[in-house]
Amino acid sequence: MSHFARITQDQRRQSLCVHLRSVSNLASEGLPDFLKEIAYYAGLWHDIGKYSPKWQDYLLNKGNMKPHAFQGARIALEWAENEGIDEIPAISYVIAGHHTHLRSQDNLLDEYPSDSDDWKKCLEIAQTEINNLLPKMLPEINLPVLRREFAIRVLFSALVDADRFNAMEFEAGNENPALELRNYQLVSILASKSNLSSLPESKTKIDELRNVFADYCIKSAEKAKGFYRLTGVCGIGKTLSSLRFAYFHAQKHQMKGIIYVAPLKVIIEQTAKIYKEQLGEDNVLEHHSDYEPTLSEYVNYKLDTERWDKSYIVTTGVQFFESLFSHKPSRCRKLHNIINRVILIDEAQTIPPKFASCILDVLNTLVKDYGCTVVLMSATQPAFDRLKRSEIKDINFIDIIEKDEIAKQFKCLKRVTYRSMLDTSWTWNDLAQDIKDSKFKQSLTVVNTTQLAREGYYQLKELVGGDWYHLSSRMCPAHRSQIINYLPKNNEDWHKSCHLISTSIVEAGVDLDFPRVYRQLTSLDSIIQTAGRGNRNGFLEYIEAIVTIFELAEDNNKVDENLRKRINITKNIIDKDPQALDKKILESIDLYFKQIYTQWNDSEIQGLRKQYDYPEVAKAFKLIDEDYKISVLCPWDRGIQHIEELQNKENLILEDYRKIQPYSAMVSQKQAKQDKLVKKCENGLNIWRADYDEHTGCSKT
Repeated sequence: MSHFARITQDQRRQSLCVHLRSVSNLASEGLPDFLKEIAYYAGLWHDIGKYSPKWQDYLLNKGNMKPHAFQGARIALEWAENEGIDEIPAISYVIAGHHTHLRSQDNLLDEYPSDSDDWKKCLEIAQTEINNLLPKMLPEINLPVLRREFAIRVLFSALVDADRFNAMEFEAGNENPALELRNYQLVSILASKSNLSSLPESKTKIDELRNVFADYCIKSAEKAKGFYRLTGVCGIGKTLSSLRFAYFHAQKHQMKGIIYVAPLKVIIEQTAKIYKEQLGEDNVLEHHSDYEPTLSEYVNYKLDTERWDKSYIVTTGVQFFESLFSHKPSRCRKLHNIINRVILIDEAQTIPPKFASCILDVLNTLVKDYGCTVVLMSATQPAFDRLKRSEIKDINFIDIIEKDEIAKQFKCLKRVTYRSMLDTSWTWNDLAQDIKDSKFKQSLTVVNTTQLAREGYYQLKELVGGDWYHLSSRMCPAHRSQIINYLPKNNEDWHKSCHLISTSIVEAGVDLDFPRVYRQLTSLDSIIQTAGRGNRNGFLEYIEAIVTIFELAEDNNKVDENLRKRINITKNIIDKDPQALDKKILESIDLYFKQIYTQWNDSEIQGLRKQYDYPEVAKAFKLIDEDYKISVLCPWDRGIQHIEELQNKENLILEDYRKIQPYSAMVSQKQAKQDKLVKKCENGLNIWRADYDEHTGCSKT
């Protein structure tokens, strides 16, 4: 009797034996040696339940759907029990969850009858079709507990991807030419061409320093794989220089590619543009929620984002880090394609302290077990080596730029002078008067909340005069981009009247240049990032830009507990030393992060990982509170047309979501619900029904 894995709509039948062998080969390819055997047998056993006569009847439309994942998991469980092994075999986790999700050790087979011996019959039938179905010894992952926990995720990723890819290939047949061109192995980075070794001509002092910085990165690329830190003052050119390091490092060690990770979408978009210019648009995957693939790209883009099978990935911290701790097949599927990559973590100081040790632990595991090189990048490098956690104490941080050179860099590239006005709280009137007294036609003011940004916009516009602009997350991306295009990028624009008030959305990756900067008291790293928008390109030759730090009387302490802790630490540092942000800035950064990381403890997640409780780990590891914000389609520009077209549509399709992304903003879910500010359509669309201010975006919340 023939046994089948699937039957397509055109009645083509895939042999179950062929499917199992194909998946076992695919799953084991590209994995490190210690996972190859176990991946091979995970592939052979994952669908062994389809040998059940009941499942074959279901496939031939003769019965009801039958579970087919538990049988392979039971083979390993029974084997372990017979050998007197108490620990659940790694292979059981991945097979039991390959259609649903990784389960906890206490609930591994909860959905399946414990007294079922169906697995025995399936095993007997499978042995008649597949030679060497069982190894001499049960394959296992022999690593310390936390590294084993992550290895099971990687194994799960390889199995899920191999199973889905093989099924997709068979289903597609010859109908998808693009699929035929795909290789399971990643495109080799060695095949790409770039002029990254060429440095631009130095026309200014800053150009010279940027080239020195880039040269350090190129030379360091020859070093061994490891866990690196790249520290560079704002405006030194970390994006392109880090790419140079990663590119030549990957070539030196024959690595598969580069993953660039950043905290903000605005940084992602700018970095993706640079990567595409240097490496070729088709080689770069831009993976974030606001990216708009064309309609013709959709099918392949969805596959790319699940698999990460391109040489160069540009993505967000939320996407990258949550995938490392996820239990779902769609999120975990990409993990095995992280192997043997250079991973660039930009703005490393934004890694939440409460997740720092578990993130560093997994990053170190990627270095130790999977051939990766990790680079933490920042102008305000966090003191992760101050963390006293046993699981990360053995991380050997390698500095691409030596400490003496970093100090020289900060001194030579000092383009601003900090001015603390923290003795008294300012009103909007005080701030307005100081802006007028500066005699400059341009200024940047950054505050801590969207409410203050909107309030300040109207107050300061009235008090100061001139052209005022506003930026915050209450504005949809298309609206923000329009405003950013108006703003000064260099000294040639400084004769224009231009004052901007913004939230921290401008702190990193936004190439703006102002002669006067005002920053509401916040965390030390954010103050320094904001200062990077002052005299950014060094065109104020005889004076430095002034960065004024102030407390705002209208604040009302409307910030979360995390930020409040950071603000208190920062204020203490500034109050104790007038030179904290000027001559002693590097010492202040070190002191700040030392205090930060003594106040948080993320042992809960590490404890759950040691218990192999994958669902609870995923639940606990959330970088963003999904219940706090919702995305709403805004009645601005083309958003008005999209509302008219889509609000009564029965079902939304991918094309619809692509169209509305540039016109959607994030608002408080709780406030919007209380004040009935959002219209919830039956098709799932959320529409902003209150005012959308042409200057400040969604109002009322």
